[in-house]
Amino acid sequence: MYPSRTWVVSDMASTLGSPTVDYNDSTSTSSVDNISTTTEKTKESSYEVWLQVVISLILSCMIVGTVIGNSLVCIAVGIVKRLQTPSNLLIVSLATADLLVAILVMPLSVYNQIRTKWRLGDAVCDMWTSLDVLLCTASILNLCMISVDRYFVITRPLQYAMKRTPKRMGIMIAVVWVASALISIPPIFGWKAVRESYECYISNELGYQIYATLGAFYLPLTVMIVVYYKIWRVSSRIAKAEQRSQIGNIDRPPEFQVGRPSRDSGDSHILPNGSIKDSNLLSSEDDTTKENLLKKNSIKRRRFTIKSIIPSKQRMSTSKERKATKTLGIIMGCFTACWLPFFILAVVQAVCVKVYGPEFDKIPGWIVSVLMWLGYANSFLNPVIYARFNREFRTPFKEILCCRCRGINVRMRSESYVEQYGADHAVKDSLRPPAETMVRYNSHGQTLVQIGNGSPNSQGESKI
Repeated sequence: MYPSRTWVVSDMASTLGSPTVDYNDSTSTSSVDNISTTTEKTKESSYEVWLQVVISLILSCMIVGTVIGNSLVCIAVGIVKRLQTPSNLLIVSLATADLLVAILVMPLSVYNQIRTKWRLGDAVCDMWTSLDVLLCTASILNLCMISVDRYFVITRPLQYAMKRTPKRMGIMIAVVWVASALISIPPIFGWKAVRESYECYISNELGYQIYATLGAFYLPLTVMIVVYYKIWRVSSRIAKAEQRSQIGNIDRPPEFQVGRPSRDSGDSHILPNGSIKDSNLLSSEDDTTKENLLKKNSIKRRRFTIKSIIPSKQRMSTSKERKATKTLGIIMGCFTACWLPFFILAVVQAVCVKVYGPEFDKIPGWIVSVLMWLGYANSFLNPVIYARFNREFRTPFKEILCCRCRGINVRMRSESYVEQYGADHAVKDSLRPPAETMVRYNSHGQTLVQIGNGSPNSQGESKI
């Protein structure tokens, strides 16, 4: 991305020297032409033909994988309703940047990798290098913004929930792309060293390298490390607090029994033990099993505790946020491993060019190439990490790849239900009409618990 990659190929003609000719002129002319042709072919590439083919195939597979993976992320968020959340807008922005890296940057990087001479012109070179900086920087800054968003979700859940709107996410995405543009366009306006003919690389001028590497990598990396450390501390405190509360909660919480009322609406009152009893419910004081109640066509009743109503959702939400934080940590680790060596090299090479001059060529070209493609590999790994560690993305990926997009939202809801309540509970609930519990107040200020999916008159009410 940032270090220049100048391949030095020795001139075979000068190495071989002037050939000695002991035979006729036609033979001499043919030999010189062959040497000249061989020299031009050698200058066009620093690799053998078979190695060119192998490198091209490997890098092409990376490009195709990057396109498919990031396209799946964008499609999944577009068709799955439960993924259409404000936070996932940042993930779509990240996937878009990585997708454009694979489409607009990597193919020309393969060309520049194989061929030692850039024959596409200065205009294409400037466009390619600017897009390289723009899109790679946008990918990095999107990761930084996602970590900041996760930090506020974990540390200020109530306050930030009201502010976490699509508009605010749009502003954050706009900041990412504007900052990336400000880093990528200075070389177009002259902040670059003069390139030699048939060469194309990003400006290695020391001032620009410091400006670009600080804005595109070192500052975002510092923010991500600080933010993720704070997230880890807050998550650890929350986990310890929950563990202490579970140990200290010795008393059994009060229980409620909610049953499906008969057709004739009647009044229900809370009993001393905390149960809701309806006058029209068929109940038994003895230990009648659930199977016997079903055989008698009596009304099924559910037993649940106060702890299982609202706090259960909070616990599921906390667990969900922890999984998202773990995924973010893995993404940040891969990001650091992929880009840190390259950006260290970028600064070192710019300093060496400044000290020793433009002819400095102590760093082998293959090292520069390997580290450059290691950075590009980060765009390939991001969707792979989401597919591996995030169930909300993994299931849509499978459905999309198997061309089962129709009804994907229904299957996602079913899977979510099974994950929360278990497969047995889902099977039992599928055998009975859906029921809903709703709390409202009448004109006398009494609390009414409505049970069922119909109107209070048809399903019954319970007074509390």
